[in-house]
Amino acid sequence: MLTIGFIGAGNMAQAMMRGWSQVGEELTQVVYSRSSAQRVAQQIDGVEAKATIAEIVATADMLVLAIPVGALPIVAEELKPLLDTKPGMIVASVLGGVSLAKLQALLGTQSLIVRTLPNVNVAVREGYTALAFDDTFDAETRGAVAGLFLALGRADELPEAQFGAVSALAGSGPAFVAGFVDALAQAGHDAGLKPETALTLAKQTILGTVQQLNAEHQEPRALAEQVMTPGGSTAAGWDVMQANNFDGIIAKTIQATMQKNAEAE
Repeated sequence: MLTIGFIGAGNMAQAMMRGWSQVGEELTQVVYSRSSAQRVAQQIDGVEAKATIAEIVATADMLVLAIPVGALPIVAEELKPLLDTKPGMIVASVLGGVSLAKLQALLGTQSLIVRTLPNVNVAVREGYTALAFDDTFDAETRGAVAGLFLALGRADELPEAQFGAVSALAGSGPAFVAGFVDALAQAGHDAGLKPETALTLAKQTILGTVQQLNAEHQEPRALAEQVMTPGGSTAAGWDVMQANNFDGIIAKTIQATMQKNAEAE
């Protein structure tokens, strides 16, 4: 039996809890949050609220640090002496923009610290998580931690230097994709479809396209060209997208997100 202990219960922590709650009885979860632990535990199957950080540390095999970045110094002051009593504890941080070096400086080197960057799709076990391990992990423990995050979707070990780009693309990406789905649905409604029908069509089209790309190992542009007949209706719509610099809009969106992330750091 493996127990994952959450310090913090915000949106990302809840998404991870929901995903791991589907893994099975071999994994249990406990959570501490001064304001919302009880509510979250009532809403997510198999999650138990704890009254203190000390209880979380005593109970858990791995900690997930999911607090607001601004609260880190205060929480670390309480957490570090607790970690001193449990050397080798795995601490998985989901704090955006907080480096491994800073985490080690605040929490000490007696713990095994991994920086993680999941997105909200982990709630349905279709997420993406970037992982960066400190140099104290051995290969077996590194693999075990990666396996936990693979249960939530895809997980890759990446250099910390790439986390800004990953955050913009995969972390913020669900918002951008949802915005595109909404735009497709609205266009369908404007063209005469009922709102619920248009939304169903938009969601299924996105879902099916991604599954097709994965199943056939196709490049996106190759699939686009496969759908288009030269001079046909799809090509006419594609030409409008290109004329309005669709690719440039997406590039600027990612760049703006990365810039804001950098400012936060």
